[in-house]
Amino acid sequence: MSDYVLRIMIPTFAAFFIAVIIGPRVIEMLRRLKAGQTEREEGLESHKKKQGTPTMGGIIFLIPFLIIGIFYAAQHKEVIPVLILTFGFGFVGFLDDYLKVVRKQNLGLRAWQKIVCQLIVMVLFVLYINIFTDLSLALRVPFTQITLDFGFWNIPIMFFIALGTGNGTNLTDGVDGLCASVTAVVAGFFILSAIRYNATGAEVMASAMMGALLGYLVYNVYPGKVMMGDLGSLAIGGFVTSMAYVMNMPIYIVLFGVIYLMEAVSVIMQVSYFKMTHGKRIFRMSPIHHHFEKGGWSETKVVNVFTTITVLGCLIAYAAL
Repeated sequence: MSDYVLRIMIPTFAAFFIAVIIGPRVIEMLRRLKAGQTEREEGLESHKKKQGTPTMGGIIFLIPFLIIGIFYAAQHKEVIPVLILTFGFGFVGFLDDYLKVVRKQNLGLRAWQKIVCQLIVMVLFVLYINIFTDLSLALRVPFTQITLDFGFWNIPIMFFIALGTGNGTNLTDGVDGLCASVTAVVAGFFILSAIRYNATGAEVMASAMMGALLGYLVYNVYPGKVMMGDLGSLAIGGFVTSMAYVMNMPIYIVLFGVIYLMEAVSVIMQVSYFKMTHGKRIFRMSPIHHHFEKGGWSETKVVNVFTTITVLGCLIAYAAL
């Protein structure tokens, strides 16, 4: 069996089984903490039954991801930067969830507090890359052999991309199984891309995330027994951004991350149009997955269609390498 097949199989299956094994224990712990989901009064009626469902369930896929990351960290330069951004963003999400669902502070972190915390994490990410690795923040251009390097301006560009991606993954987490399913496909794309570019550490971490998310989905598919919370969705934003950067592929996020982009843009459009027209709406409800739910789609149909769109986006992104 070839080495790269083993490099994929071992972290994928290890992460999957760890997630499946720890899942019930994490869910029970969250129940004891009374870390229950809170649904908005103006939200969908069909989502009201989710009230009280344990949240912060991102722990289920982050623990195996961390274990495997630590195991491979000494061997591959890509591992530590991915861990820094994934768990840094995840910690910001944890603070937000903890304040909202455990301390019962409805607003959680203020928007500016979230942004400042994420900026601190990104500074650590950039410093680690510049000091301890030969990785760069340059950007590959899809469908060309061109790589763009803007020097110092790579850093503010990276901050913008990371904040946008984190916001997109956070908004995607609104339907049982949606964010995890979409990101498992994205992780598969990262595996294939890492093989192509011989980025072994990225290959291992993508495999670990895919396996961990598949294990998490055992408990999160409709009807979900647990929600990932901001802890999980922001960690996914950090994972996607860091993986894209260690392979110089952040521009490709608009292709393989098409769902994250749709979710974020739909909210921007809805809010902007609402303010401009003093109360009119473009969508029945935003983010866009709620628009389709309001139109009669079931949660499982939303997940299936959005995951299919992600597969197509990943195929285009792979063709663009």
